[in-house]
Amino acid sequence: MSRSGSYAVRISGLSEGEHDFSFHLGEQFFTSFEGSEINRGELKARVIMDNRAGALTFRFHLEGEVEVMCDRCLDPFMTEIRSVQQLIVKRGDVPGELDDDVLVIGKDDHEIDIRQYLYEFVVLAIPCKRIHPPDKNGKSTCNPEMIKILEAHRERKRNYW
Repeated sequence: MSRSGSYAVRISGLSEGEHDFSFHLGEQFFTSFEGSEINRGELKARVIMDNRAGALTFRFHLEGEVEVMCDRCLDPFMTEIRSVQQLIVKRGDVPGELDDDVLVIGKDDHEIDIRQYLYEFVVLAIPCKRIHPPDKNGKSTCNPEMIKILEAHRERKRNYW
C-alpha cells in the first residue's frame, strides 16, 4: 500500500514477482497539476508491479469517474473511467523515456514516482467526445437553455435553386 499522499513506489530490495499497490486519486490529486482540465474526480488506482529479470512492468488499473466539460452545452458532468495501461521500466546509464511506455531509470534509483503516469493515464482514458449521457428515455441531458441557443445559431441549409 502507498503512504498517504505519496505516489513513490519503492523498487529496490523487492523480491522477484508481483507487488500490489493501491492509490486514491481525488480532488487534491487532480488540482495539484497546473492547468489540469480535471478538477474533480474519484478514482481507485491499482498498480501491479512485476519484478522480473532486470525489468519492471507496471500495470495500472484505473476505475472511477472524473468531471469533464460537455462539448455541446459546456456544463460539467461526471464521466466514467475504466482503463488498463502498462509502463515498462529498465535500468540504464542514461535515464529518460525510450518510448511512450518504456522508461529508463538510473542504476542507483531506489524508487519511482508514478504520480505523473497516473495523471496521464487518467487523461488518456477520458472519451474524445464528451457529451452528457442520455437519460433512461434516450433524451439529451444537456443544458436545455444552451441547446436552444445552439439551435438558434445553427446554420441552415440554403436552397439556392
